[in-house]
Amino acid sequence: MRETVKKPRVVESEVRVRYAETDAEGVVYYANYFIYMEVGRVNYLRALGLNRSVWQQSGLGLVIVEAHCHYHAPAHFDERLIIRTWVEEIRRSSFALAYEILHAEDGRLLANGYTVQVLVDLQSMRPIRLPPEVRDALCAASGTGDEQ
Repeated sequence: MRETVKKPRVVESEVRVRYAETDAEGVVYYANYFIYMEVGRVNYLRALGLNRSVWQQSGLGLVIVEAHCHYHAPAHFDERLIIRTWVEEIRRSSFALAYEILHAEDGRLLANGYTVQVLVDLQSMRPIRLPPEVRDALCAASGTGDEQ
């Protein structure tokens, strides 16, 4: 019998490059790719039914402890970009999301990367264990159904 490997759930977000996001050379300034990743991250969590504002009301917050971006090709003003986001890894109090930023018209890979988020108590800023509903949603979306 052939084993089926489940793929992680991918959520796509679209942005259009604004003029303010470009540099003197007319290309998207490198740091703005992290903002595009944030768009993907917020939309991904929303698609999983995870509402960050509820966490904040409970005194919890997500802190980015690591971010990486590899640049492949430039994006320019007014181009449409697709941000593909998925769960890469789940740990006790943290999880990693991976991203691909593609040119919407021709599908060219412009950048890819990842971020590692830690759930913290906002009073102490100490990591706390992911609540079961968060872990369950992330595990289901990861395609493994359990902790990686």
